[in-house]
Amino acid sequence: MLRKSNNYLTVATVNLIVLTVLLAFWADELEQTFNFLVIPLEWLKILGLTALSIFGMRILDYYFRKKNINSARTKLISAIFLTFLISSYLYADYSIKFVKNVILNGKFRNQIADKIEPAIGLANGTTAENLTIKEYHEIASMNGFPKLPVEATNIMYDYQYEGFLPDYSFSLNYDLPMEMKVDTINYINGDFSKYQTFELIDNQKRVTYEEAEQ
Repeated sequence: MLRKSNNYLTVATVNLIVLTVLLAFWADELEQTFNFLVIPLEWLKILGLTALSIFGMRILDYYFRKKNINSARTKLISAIFLTFLISSYLYADYSIKFVKNVILNGKFRNQIADKIEPAIGLANGTTAENLTIKEYHEIASMNGFPKLPVEATNIMYDYQYEGFLPDYSFSLNYDLPMEMKVDTINYINGDFSKYQTFELIDNQKRVTYEEAEQ
């Protein structure tokens, strides 16, 4: 019985280690910049599924004893398959993110992370300047920021928020070609406000967009 338990714990431990390594790779600097709880929260998922797999292997062992199945190889393969099945969602999710964040876009994401700095003002936030449209859209997709036209250049953003309170401020500055239309916005609704203006600088339109809730 002790040997069986050790085999099951070994399978569970290997599974935990593999998932932790995948997590450590895909949760790169850029991911942690905008989601600082990603590693502890995801590791809690790993621990929970590991505990569930150990429980499942104990049920599996009980089934084998009831059916008088004594093949050590059959039991080990079944335990591995069950553990992988229970953790299959995380394997699929982490593998996709590992390919996307590390293999395909690792250098690009590191390049973005190098441009981001903590914002000064409210309790939390980040800021970056001289972003390309591709860099900005990567950041925007992770934070729900407004999309910009592909023609936008020289992009700067500043995002600050309190955390537990709804207070936040978001500002964007970017350049557009002269021929592109830019709408002027002046909107206030209670504590929420949104503005957009532009000025002509060096044959370009320098657009300023701001929104806030206080």
